[in-house]
Amino acid sequence: MLCLREGIFDEIEETKDYRIFQHGNKTLAVYYSIDRAALGQLKKKLDRIEGNKTLYCFTLDSLGLHAEDFVGWEDVILEPIPQKILDIYAEIYEY
Repeated sequence: MLCLREGIFDEIEETKDYRIFQHGNKTLAVYYSIDRAALGQLKKKLDRIEGNKTLYCFTLDSLGLHAEDFVGWEDVILEPIPQKILDIYAEIYEY
């Protein structure tokens, strides 16, 4: 759904914690984990990519990731997962 929203569909990398998509000079990354362990790896990957970069995260709250985890990410637009998408995931998956 985020790929549709951003118009970026070509997946260039997938891990258990994140996925990266590209189209032209636009890059979309989606970070699925509330654990910050893979953030450094993702940042290194995004630092090597030129162009416009947007990162969607499942959470930016005190229970998981928070703003301090993204110091130094100046060339990446940080976005929370839209509530509508979270609501759909909640319907599909039981936690």
